[in-house]
Amino acid sequence: MGKEIFIGIDGGGTKTSTVAVDSNGQELARHISPCSNYHSVGEDLAKAAINEGIKYVIRKVKETITGDVDSDKEVTVGSICLGMSGVDREKDKLLVGSWVKELLGESAHYSIHNDAIVALSSGTQGKLFGVVIICGTGCISLGFNREGVSSRSGGWGPLLGDYGSGYQIGYDILRHVLKAKDQIGPKTSLTQVLLEKLQLTKEEDLISWAYDPKTQSWQKFAQLSPLAFEQAQLGDEISNLILIDAANALYDLINSVVKKLGLDKEEKFPLVYTGGNIERKGILSDLLSKKIMENYPNAEILNTSCDPSMGAALLALNSKK
Repeated sequence: MGKEIFIGIDGGGTKTSTVAVDSNGQELARHISPCSNYHSVGEDLAKAAINEGIKYVIRKVKETITGDVDSDKEVTVGSICLGMSGVDREKDKLLVGSWVKELLGESAHYSIHNDAIVALSSGTQGKLFGVVIICGTGCISLGFNREGVSSRSGGWGPLLGDYGSGYQIGYDILRHVLKAKDQIGPKTSLTQVLLEKLQLTKEEDLISWAYDPKTQSWQKFAQLSPLAFEQAQLGDEISNLILIDAANALYDLINSVVKKLGLDKEEKFPLVYTGGNIERKGILSDLLSKKIMENYPNAEILNTSCDPSMGAALLALNSKK
């Protein structure tokens, strides 16, 4: 008798993580391949990265079961779930789905979600109910109610308003440092630590740093965000205000999703924190949790209990139950 497995794929911007689990949700194999965001690397490389991961975990499971990768014992894929960054439009999903069917057959059972849905699953053990808030370089909140209706807020990108994100925190640091320089805002310890981090001697040097065409990226602004956390911990009022603003912005995203889905009427609903700025206990997550508990005592705040590829694998498994 063959072995049925369920595969989850997390296709991030830098790497692709593939996990296979059995019918009990136990991990059987794992593989890391290159980036599979075809908007970044093109269709051929993205397809190759996805195929590499699927082929590897199937081969590894077969080898584990029989001790022989060339054994005739069949390993069947019950379902596969792909959580892909940059795959939101129906056209994108049809393209990626065609790669799956080409590899596994026309009857392959698969689903494709954006990475926020997989992040929710990573905190709810594969159940699509509740809300996730992601706060990394960007930010987004997404949720599902018990009827399977979904809604989202945020995720528009820095130019259109990623308020509460790592990018916005970094931008606010720069803004307050320059306001202090112009003496239209209070002094802040952020000035010294910012210049030290960027190895600059004076505030005027920030112009070249910010507008350098060779280093233009949202990430370089987001990489400044830890300074606000550090200085707020040391008592800097401006840093604390920046984090209060970020917590309020994140709360607004969550509040929007909760209201639209009617989760405020639930006896309890899960709220998953993920992303580098809030997935560990700290000032920002504490500020956000305080505001959440004041308004939604029925929210059960959780951190992710597994990585996104495992979250995707659990979604694949639950889709066949």
